[in-house]
Amino acid sequence: MRARMPIAAAGAAALLALLATDVGSAAPVRTGSTARAPAPVRTPPPVREEPSPWPLREGPYHGSLDRIAFGAYGELRFAEDRVRGVTDPEWFSVGRIGGFASARFNPRFEFLLEGAWDQGPDDFSLEQADLRYRLKPSMQLHAGVFLVPLGRTNLQHDGPSYEFAERSLPATQLIGVPNAQLGVGVRGVGGKFHGWPLSYEMAVVTGYDDGLIMDAVGGTRVPMGRNNYGDNNGVPALSIRVAAHPSATSEIGLAAQSGKYNKTVLGGVTIDRSRYIHVLVADATSGFAGFDLFTEAAVALIDVPPGLEALYAQQQYGGSIELTRALREPIFSGWTHSRLTGALRVDAVELDPSVLGDSRTRLSASLNVRHVPLGVIRFGWYYEIARDRFNNVTPKAGATLTTAAYF
Repeated sequence: MRARMPIAAAGAAALLALLATDVGSAAPVRTGSTARAPAPVRTPPPVREEPSPWPLREGPYHGSLDRIAFGAYGELRFAEDRVRGVTDPEWFSVGRIGGFASARFNPRFEFLLEGAWDQGPDDFSLEQADLRYRLKPSMQLHAGVFLVPLGRTNLQHDGPSYEFAERSLPATQLIGVPNAQLGVGVRGVGGKFHGWPLSYEMAVVTGYDDGLIMDAVGGTRVPMGRNNYGDNNGVPALSIRVAAHPSATSEIGLAAQSGKYNKTVLGGVTIDRSRYIHVLVADATSGFAGFDLFTEAAVALIDVPPGLEALYAQQQYGGSIELTRALREPIFSGWTHSRLTGALRVDAVELDPSVLGDSRTRLSASLNVRHVPLGVIRFGWYYEIARDRFNNVTPKAGATLTTAAYF
């Protein structure tokens, strides 16, 4: 542990120095005999009173959204993790490295490409290869590979904008963030609910495959059937999200996806009837008394083949509550874009309600030094209780130092 802390401190100091340096003040680029400074990193337009049907970058980017925009981000993690009191030797890891680019051909057509390597599945995932067409000012048609609208967390999950080292348990264990699928959809704004503007997204996508059972170890695991770029059964799934916007900074969203996940015909022979999975997600964000509140709940209903009900759950559910507060802004008088925030989260998932175990509960806290909007250094702590199917308890705890930044 003594050897780790100087390395972690050095990494944090290096990132602080990087974040403290304005991107626009980088060394000029020379073209022939003319010195020209690179274009500064731009941030998305401010939040408008009316919700926008066009998903905007949640962080900075280079270029212009009206022409060509691009960028990347990365995450590092230093930690002292303990499982049953035993220290995990994997004290350093690279969380995610991602990149994105968009090209607007004219006021109606736009193409977005995004992908990332994720340390969790240890694989590269294509999150978006999405062609978008503006049907009218309040409606957009899109097709390709895109993030399904299963909750705000799945639609916006860039690491530098997040307040915790890890995503919530419902996001990782039930929704499978990031969850991208092939399909076609429409999104837009229209109508009001009790005076609140409404936004919506509807999509027909490939859906989940039978990996949620066949590739799962220890019971049903919905994320094992995600990122299905080819429909293995010929029947698409339907994904819908509707959100109300009481104010410019608050949102209440309801989302659902339903579709067939198994193959019914193999080699011209019927081997099973159609079996469906339904995933429901509700999320809300708001502010009160100086705090920012975000809560999310998810439910998965799975039609399990007969004979497997004792091993594979037919229902799963979970929820999380996050509280965040800005403690000081700016942190130092000379660092005008800095912010010190504190965050607390409680989350839990029940992966099989039919047994006493197979569940996880976690408490997380984080103190964050943020350079808005380029990146963040997070000092975190967590305590988790994990139970297997036989209700054996495994306590987990850790202190973390994580960094995430756009570049």
